[in-house]
Amino acid sequence: MVNVRSRISVGILLMLALSTLLLFWSALTASAQTADDCQLKIANLRTATADATFLGKNAEKDEAGLIGKLDSASAKLGEGKNADAIQSLNDFRDKVIMLNEQGKIDPDDAAALIAGADDAIACINGLETPQ
Repeated sequence: MVNVRSRISVGILLMLALSTLLLFWSALTASAQTADDCQLKIANLRTATADATFLGKNAEKDEAGLIGKLDSASAKLGEGKNADAIQSLNDFRDKVIMLNEQGKIDPDDAAALIAGADDAIACINGLETPQ
């Protein structure tokens, strides 16, 4: 009788452990970022850049240069070149910081663009590397 109870107890514990493991795995996969999620972040950042207020005589050129960096990041991500995409986003962020320091972009827009670049970089860093 004791052996039967022990086996049932072990079986219940194994079922609970398996259930917990499955729930944990489901939670991880549900929150995982995909390349499409990262592409959306870059696209949203591109829209925010186009809507930002640039100042000075080279305002259009500065905006176009930033959008070019985002287009490059998107293309590189599409090719699976995640490191290159991150480099383009780092270049974008550095240029926004420089423009902000020079007073060539609205400071609130600069802060939003920097945060967006950081978010896109974190997204790409969270992708699984291809085998």
